[in-house]
Amino acid sequence: MDRRFDKAIEEARKGKKFLVVSHISPEGDAIGSLLGLTLALRSMGKDVTAYIEDPIPEMFKFLPGASTVVHELDNAVSFDATFAVDCGQKDRLGRGFVELKEPGRVVNIDHHATNDCFGDVNVIVPDASAAGELVYDFCKAAGVEINSEIAENLYVAIHTDTGSFRYSSATAEAFIKAGDLVKRGAEPWKIARLVYENLPARKFKLLAMVLSTLDVIDIEGAGGIKIATLAVTLDMFKKAGAEKDMADGFVNYARGIEGVQVGILFRESGPQAYKVSMRSKGEVDVAEVTMSFGGGGHRNAAGCTLKGSLEEVKATIIKAIRADLAAHKL
Repeated sequence: MDRRFDKAIEEARKGKKFLVVSHISPEGDAIGSLLGLTLALRSMGKDVTAYIEDPIPEMFKFLPGASTVVHELDNAVSFDATFAVDCGQKDRLGRGFVELKEPGRVVNIDHHATNDCFGDVNVIVPDASAAGELVYDFCKAAGVEINSEIAENLYVAIHTDTGSFRYSSATAEAFIKAGDLVKRGAEPWKIARLVYENLPARKFKLLAMVLSTLDVIDIEGAGGIKIATLAVTLDMFKKAGAEKDMADGFVNYARGIEGVQVGILFRESGPQAYKVSMRSKGEVDVAEVTMSFGGGGHRNAAGCTLKGSLEEVKATIIKAIRADLAAHKL
């Protein structure tokens, strides 16, 4: 029996009214794990509110339960417990949650090695491919029947966070659980079509502008390591008529270039502010780099937010990568 979830299950069984939350700027794992857990708790007869501060990206609105997610919270409402999934830091759970007066006991379920254990109960498993994999384990440990709706959400969580099973996080366990979710009703062909082959034209208009900013940089003295950067500005979003979540995944175009070990996307998020998304392959630990700026994530996928002009932020990040490579003698 999986004992890692004993305290989380105890909170689930003794409470009646729950909040399930995930991080701002949600992607597939955040949404799939949040909805999967929400449906699981509801199947246990609980009153559950699902909250994400930002809108759900269009490509994930087909998921069961997506229409029930709220984006605002009344800070006077009280909960017996809050389950937070796929989030390493409390302040990334959105203003509505942070300002909540009575969130109850906080159960923190996550797979980021940089998680700061902000919960009253913390189940942190960095070896898990996705938070959705941990929700699967929670359901199994709690004796929750994984129906087709829960299965679809958890399959999306695992499928997207492993890069369609292309990343190093695609472990044997991830494949086994994904296979079981297919047996329980998740349809891979349908999910792949709706997530990857049903995109609005304005996303591609945005991508065309972003690709025009491509810059490939050789890091001297680092054994031939190259960095590729892309940038997306607020003006680009406006010209393309695109929402901010439509830039999700663009960083992989930078990482996918031959000889490039680190791909970086600088996304303008406000006046003199940029969200930095980093993806690496090989020996470069981008989580280590982003942690020095208050960010975090995984070894090969991490992010942070910096203040300054694009040129200043870009120079700061590249300097930090150079320093990290030198410190590790890469």
